Amino acid sequence: MKYKLLTLLFVLPCVVSAAIESEDKLNVFEMKRKIIAQNKLIQEMNREVNNVEMNLGLQNKKYFRLADERAKIEESLASARKNADIDNQGLKKSYNETKLILMGVLLNKLEKNESASDLLSRKILVTNLQRRLIDLDGTMKTNKAFQDDVERLYQRLEDSMRTEKELVSILKELEIKKKNLHANIDSENAKKSNAQNYFDDLKNKMAMERESLHKNQLKEKLLPVQITEEIKIPSQQDHTSGAINKTALSGADFALPLALFQGIDYKKKGVTFNFQGKNEVRAPKSGKVVYTGSLASYGNVLMIDHGNDTRTVLLGQFDYNVKNGDAIQASQIVGYTNPRSQNGLGDGKIYFEVRKNNLAQNTYLLLDKKNIERNSSK
Repeated sequence: MKYKLLTLLFVLPCVVSAAIESEDKLNVFEMKRKIIAQNKLIQEMNREVNNVEMNLGLQNKKYFRLADERAKIEESLASARKNADIDNQGLKKSYNETKLILMGVLLNKLEKNESASDLLSRKILVTNLQRRLIDLDGTMKTNKAFQDDVERLYQRLEDSMRTEKELVSILKELEIKKKNLHANIDSENAKKSNAQNYFDDLKNKMAMERESLHKNQLKEKLLPVQITEEIKIPSQQDHTSGAINKTALSGADFALPLALFQGIDYKKKGVTFNFQGKNEVRAPKSGKVVYTGSLASYGNVLMIDHGNDTRTVLLGQFDYNVKNGDAIQASQIVGYTNPRSQNGLGDGKIYFEVRKNNLAQNTYLLLDKKNIERNSSK
């Protein structure tokens, strides 16, 4: 009944854990699909932002070209205004007055007593008046051309300013669109981050559940080497008599498992060796390897059967180089320390325990004290 209850207590959490894991797998799949869709949406929005920025760049170039053109138009306009400042009404008045004078001179009859010098003077006056009319006519035409230029430049300036105003409106719209897109991207990134965090939490939860399940299975498998509780497996028996061998252990029966260490900590059961870097791990006594494995929370495990219902357990940060069933000699190298930090150069610990009849012994009393002093690097 006791074994059935233990089996049920072990199997039931596994079933519940499997059910939870199955549900979590569905959630993880859904969250992963959601994150992929979120990434796709953000990528599309980023592409749209790039298009808007490209359009903004093109419109800005147009705006700067237009502003440069407007500056040139304004410069040309200033010059044309300066040239067109001549009073056109005054020119017309002078032209008409000169024309009337010339007509009056030409229509006046010559007097009989008019001398040759008077005739010459009249001729010179007519010539000068005609020349004056020609000059005034040319000036009026030139001034008219300048005025036409001013009018055309004004028209170009108005067109340029109207286009510039439209461009400014387009630029403002593009900037607003870009700002809104960035806000939407930030919002989607926040959603994605939340989804990713939830996804990571689910994965971590599943990993922890798997690890917990693995530990429970390993604990069941490694029940003989649990260092914190009494071992409940049958002792080896003397085949001749059938009685349990209860031969007592004496001091200095076991060699030190580490060739070099920094110090030790011990209580009524096992001994913890503190080490640094890579060191040899040796068998404390001859025997046979009956178990090798690992415990996630502690490190690797090596258990050696020495006969007479006596076993030793090594547990911690080391890598073993033997396998189940190997026969080993006392002080034989069975592995090397590995602190798993600073590329194997950091500090680490190895727990060593002697068990007799499945009970943890006061291991410190079974070690050679001289060796402890000699092997310690302190």
